[in-house]
Amino acid sequence: MTIEQTKEIIGSSKKILRKELRKLLLKITEKDLVSQSDEIFKKIISLKQYQESKNISIYLHMPKGEVRTEDLLKHALKSGKNCYVPYIINNTEMEMVRIHSWEEFLSYPKSKWGYPEPSGMTEDTIALKNDGLDMIIVPGMAFDLNGNRLGHGKGYYDRYIERAREFSKLRNMENPYCVSLSLKEQLLNKVIPTDQYDIKPDVIVTPHNVFYNNMKDKTEENKMAETEELDEWELEEHEPIAIPKIEKKKYTLQTEEYNNGYTPQIKILKRDKDVGIKEREQNEIKRNVITTTKSLAEREEEYRRARLRIFGN
Repeated sequence: MTIEQTKEIIGSSKKILRKELRKLLLKITEKDLVSQSDEIFKKIISLKQYQESKNISIYLHMPKGEVRTEDLLKHALKSGKNCYVPYIINNTEMEMVRIHSWEEFLSYPKSKWGYPEPSGMTEDTIALKNDGLDMIIVPGMAFDLNGNRLGHGKGYYDRYIERAREFSKLRNMENPYCVSLSLKEQLLNKVIPTDQYDIKPDVIVTPHNVFYNNMKDKTEENKMAETEELDEWELEEHEPIAIPKIEKKKYTLQTEEYNNGYTPQIKILKRDKDVGIKEREQNEIKRNVITTTKSLAEREEEYRRARLRIFGN
């Protein structure tokens, strides 16, 4: 198959997917759009990269089927950031143009796509003619769990991000941090068809999660679920509660946080006996300690008894 044939297949697949998505996204209610956008807004402003960014571009959302960005723009302006918004030139290229106030935003006319757009620009208001950008908020029609983005089909952002990266490279600056916003309906389980021109965002923010470019979920809930493998158990005072989980001759410790927010404390046993005794100790601990349905007091008492039987002190 030739490169041209491959491009044609990918292009056709994207076109079909966009058509399906437009129908789906138009069904999202105004109430749901606002609710999801509020949750996404909270997650963006808590990002370290957002807080540290001085120059930021923010897309202005479509009337339907896209994460709302007015609150983010208002927050960025109020925080003293230099804010830029898209301006399309002759339906072919895009620049990011400086916006100085919320009142200026309210005065923007609507573009042919229905979102507000600056009425013009001057050289001193163009991001890539001045200090460049630290962060770009990138829109999209859909995203997948591999971090791929499906744009609206014009390629404005893919081309602009390439230019912004080249700008940064020539000035020994870090590349702009690209953040995409996704409604829950826009995050797909299937893989989005891509080609070499499609740029992945550095992070995708949804109402419930923040996915980084390697698509490893970095939310606090998943951090709590991560486990640490140990070669032996150390005897330590005031270690976080550790529930032994025997799996393939390795010892895994899992922390557990109770509903009241209190993380109980227990000690971890030091394994320094021969293999035969270790086998018996493992079974003893497993029987007496791993009982998730019992209260903390019952588990601590069982732990104390098990330790007494095994070590005698």
